Amino acid sequence: MFARLGELSSQRYLGSLGAQALVSGFHFGLNYLLLQRMSQYDYGVFAFAFFTLAQFAAALNNALISTPLAVYTPTVIDEQERADKEAMFSLLNILLFLSLIMTGLGYLWYSGQATHLVLSVTLFVACYAARQYSRSLGYARLRPLVTATGDATYVIIGLIFTAFFVWRFDTLKVEWVLSALSAANLFAMTVERLRLSGRWWRGYDFSQLWMYKEIWLQSRWALIGAMTTLLLAQAHSLIITWAEGPAAFAPLAAGFVLFGPVRIALITWQNMVKPEIAVALSQGRNDAVSGQIRRTVLMMGVAVVLLGLSLMVLWPWVNEILYAKNYGDQPMQMIVLMWAVITFFAAIYNAPAAALQALKDFRVLAMSSVYGAAISAIVVSVLLYYTAPEFTLLGIMAAEAFMAVYLLSIVFNRLKPNR
Repeated sequence: MFARLGELSSQRYLGSLGAQALVSGFHFGLNYLLLQRMSQYDYGVFAFAFFTLAQFAAALNNALISTPLAVYTPTVIDEQERADKEAMFSLLNILLFLSLIMTGLGYLWYSGQATHLVLSVTLFVACYAARQYSRSLGYARLRPLVTATGDATYVIIGLIFTAFFVWRFDTLKVEWVLSALSAANLFAMTVERLRLSGRWWRGYDFSQLWMYKEIWLQSRWALIGAMTTLLLAQAHSLIITWAEGPAAFAPLAAGFVLFGPVRIALITWQNMVKPEIAVALSQGRNDAVSGQIRRTVLMMGVAVVLLGLSLMVLWPWVNEILYAKNYGDQPMQMIVLMWAVITFFAAIYNAPAAALQALKDFRVLAMSSVYGAAISAIVVSVLLYYTAPEFTLLGIMAAEAFMAVYLLSIVFNRLKPNR
């Protein structure tokens, strides 16, 4: 019933990774287009919505809904019990979606800012978060090709809207792009739902929520861990945007564009293997999990190093294509190099983090990210006070390095045979 751990060469995994490559390519192409057709301020607004607000909402969904779904339901043998738990998580996903919408509307009423922009950001953030559950459900059912179909749908719809905007308008507005991505996510969720259950809506029973009580004892730590993990990675975006505005954040976001696909690939790998790691651990195959983590850490680390070296060798062409037009006065080579180092450390601790989630050791994961977030926030704040915004990435680097060392030591200790 369950695929063998580490069987990444199978057709279903290749299909899933291929679809994710399409998503990464689409996002890279979209960001390239926006870098050329948006002012630094407008791109800073888009980047804050895409790389920060949406990621926080997705982390919230991941902690409370998607990760528990991935580690609790695959090991359930009884089909009815599994269906009941999936229905509970699905209802929670809807409630979170509505909560995010209400939060955005509340901010709109309180701030009195541009209506269309706030509404588009709100819808995009809510849809982006909801899609995390939709994607995770396919992985939890050990049917990653369903998620791959949703990813392909997302890219096709996104391309259609983007092509229309490029054809019709010389400049692109933030609200148009975010609304198009929202529509793409909604189409993708509908396709995934139809493939999994044959219908796009199901009945819900609020009494099912009582089953979450036991899960909450662990997921509350997952929530703390998810929020602080994102804070350690996004402290610069929050602090710089608040202190100096979107235009100051834009060059850092522009440098991250080259590594955004890598981050998405890391998250995809986590979502794919968490259910299978949970199954392997429930069967006592700790050695297999430990070996898989070592191989994955080595593979991911080497891949990021090669990517960083390639970018430095090809820098004159990369700079001319991506940054020369609107960011020629910014130290983009240094920014990209720092992002390469940050991504290296993030890749190193990606596999240990997945294993700790499968072990349901959310408290340990949460406390490690609390320490990392504290390092990030303090160092970023100090650096921004004394130096230029680009140097705040050193604070993110310090936090990611701490997480890599700490989580590797923790997870291999947890997986020892006598544990």
